Order: sequence, then structure tokens, then C-alpha cells
Amino acid sequence: MGAHGVSGTLRIHPLTDFPERFLDMERLYVEKPGKPPRELEVQRASSHDGKGQILVKATGVEDRDEAEALSGWFVTVLPEERVALPDGEYWIDSLIGLKAVDALSGDCLGVVEDVMPTGGNDVYLVRTAEGDVRMIPAIGDVVREIDISSGVMKVALIEGLWD
Repeated sequence: MGAHGVSGTLRIHPLTDFPERFLDMERLYVEKPGKPPRELEVQRASSHDGKGQILVKATGVEDRDEAEALSGWFVTVLPEERVALPDGEYWIDSLIGLKAVDALSGDCLGVVEDVMPTGGNDVYLVRTAEGDVRMIPAIGDVVREIDISSGVMKVALIEGLWD
């Protein structure tokens, strides 16, 4: 988000379901489209009480201007440093690129292009071979199986869903 104070402390707005992870991180990996990624060594991290933010002091970010220069960058987590998810839950980037396959016929319906959170349940956006984007609700009645290792999501389309 930018700077906190004048000593180069970064204000981070966590977009994760696991914001407490920042308090134990030794390194931050930051990215911004069009710029080379950076790795920052964390000196200290703390919660910014009541603000829903994390304050991080990192080596090499010594003043307010250097911290402000990182405003708009995203903190990314390396796959090997991710929190383990319970069975049946997946990281969005693991779902992107899966082939959506009809559970009955085995026909390829398309490729998962994006995941849209809706509040109730996510919706998978699937690009068909014809180039159309179709929606698949991420509910058990429709999504029957997800196999990340084979790159396949088996679905049973509800009648009328894609009409």
C-alpha cells in the first residue's frame, strides 16, 4: 500500500486468507507488471492494529520514498511456502488451465481461464473451443472431481446451464 512513517516501513494490505503468515516471513517476494520482481529481507513485521494491515521493515528500503516506490506492488508467496489447504480446496492458480471435461461423455468442454469469487460460491470461467466464455458454478452437484496432477476438472452440467 505504501509507506508508514519516514523510516521505510511498508504498509501491506493482505489479500490472503492467512494474513498471520506475514508475521513469520523472513523474505518478501514483490511483483508489479512491467517491473522485475524483487526479493526483500524482512527485518521485522507486525500487525497494524485496527487497520487490517501488516507493517514490514525490510532491508534495502531505508526511507519513505523507497517505501512509496513499492506502492502498488503485490507480495507473492512461492508455491513451496504456501499454507497447506484442506482436501477439496485449491489455490486459484492451480485451477487456471485445467481442462473442463464432461464427467459422463469425457468430452472436453474447454479450459478454465479464471475464477470469479461471488460470495456464495466461486464460479469457474471456461473458454470453449469456439472461443466463448462459459460459467461453471463451483458446487458439488456440478464439479464432480478436480485432479490437479492430471490437469482435469470433471463436471456434470446442469440442464440448461450452457443453453
